[in-house]
Amino acid sequence: MAEAPAEKQPKQGLNIYGIPAVNPYKLTIAAAELGVPYNYIALDGATGEFKSEWFTAINPNGRLPAIVHVKEDGQVVTVFESGACLQYMVSEFDKENKLSYPVGTQEYWTQLSWLSWQISGYGPSMGQSSFFARYSPQPEPFGLWRYLAESRRLNHVLNKQLSKNTYVAGSRLTIADIAVYLYATSCAWCGVDIDEFPHVKAWHDKLAQRPAFQEGMRVPVPYPFTQESVFRPETQEQIKMQRKFGSKFIHSASEQWAGEVLALPSDHANHS
Repeated sequence: MAEAPAEKQPKQGLNIYGIPAVNPYKLTIAAAELGVPYNYIALDGATGEFKSEWFTAINPNGRLPAIVHVKEDGQVVTVFESGACLQYMVSEFDKENKLSYPVGTQEYWTQLSWLSWQISGYGPSMGQSSFFARYSPQPEPFGLWRYLAESRRLNHVLNKQLSKNTYVAGSRLTIADIAVYLYATSCAWCGVDIDEFPHVKAWHDKLAQRPAFQEGMRVPVPYPFTQESVFRPETQEQIKMQRKFGSKFIHSASEQWAGEVLALPSDHANHS
């Protein structure tokens, strides 16, 4: 098995592996909120380092973020997928439930439900909307229509929840808020006008003022997909480069797995 380069091997304590993409910032915000020291290990996205043999030993899916926790007794715990990483962090470092509800309570299951909602629906739909709006190398009107509509529907669901609750899962800040926040703060990049959802906007703006959110959003570099950054005239050349790189990366990552659709006798019946 290949070894990680010396500078990217985990150290004693919590190690967060990431790149300047949406999901790794969830963990740096959570760590800042909990006051947990950590070692951030940045991978090279341009070279696809997260597909290397040494990293896929940590995350077999070859995606980010992932964590390696080297405990004082020598035990090493590895976790991948942002939702699992967030749950591990509160399980290990949030004994006072500053960022979570006690396991087994109704509030805990509500927290888990909204975290799962983000992972299974809100994030993927907003991500696909951003692909068709910002990264697709050619116009794909139906794809954009489909995912933009679903993103707006999901923001309506979130808006309704926040009209009745101070935070996503109830009366206190939890990891569910952190998970949802990263996509809400990227609304413009995903083609959604956050002003259309006033309760989402008010909740988002409140969280954006929290020192821990501001701290976490700066690691390893300032988060590149905020409302302010994507509209700022002086960042447009950088954004053009990001879009070109993203488009090429997505194409090359998908090309290996492209193939013919498995045909069914009923195919094309819906095309009339």
